[in-house]
Amino acid sequence: MRTHNFSHMPSRATRAGVACLLGGTLAIAAAYVATIAAGAAPSWAPAALALGATTMSVAMFVLGAATRGVFTRGIALLLAALAAVMLGAFGAGLVMTPGPDAEPLLLGIPRRLAMVFYGVGFLPLFVLPLVFARTLSRSDAP
Repeated sequence: MRTHNFSHMPSRATRAGVACLLGGTLAIAAAYVATIAAGAAPSWAPAALALGATTMSVAMFVLGAATRGVFTRGIALLLAALAAVMLGAFGAGLVMTPGPDAEPLLLGIPRRLAMVFYGVGFLPLFVLPLVFARTLSRSDAP
């Protein structure tokens, strides 16, 4: 009787990471194609870009942890929280409308830009070391 070796099969986390990476890419591509075809951005394009960028960013973290074979529930919760914060930051930047006057500053930059910059660009710099630290086993430490 022949037995099957499924060790070459990607893990569920790897498949989810690849699916999210593909989905995020398709969302961004759809927004660009619709904008180019119409000559102007459709109303849904900014949201598709925000969703696609968030999905792709988190997918990279998922693939990194899954590659090491250490994708745990704790890492999944940390990445889900990161995705929620990133979507919230993008959403806040999209929902907040610019006023007729100069926009108030938040930590030195306009409020709408600050929401996106700090929530999407700066926060992942703190999450990446946390995810990496959780994936290291004690035997990997020097």
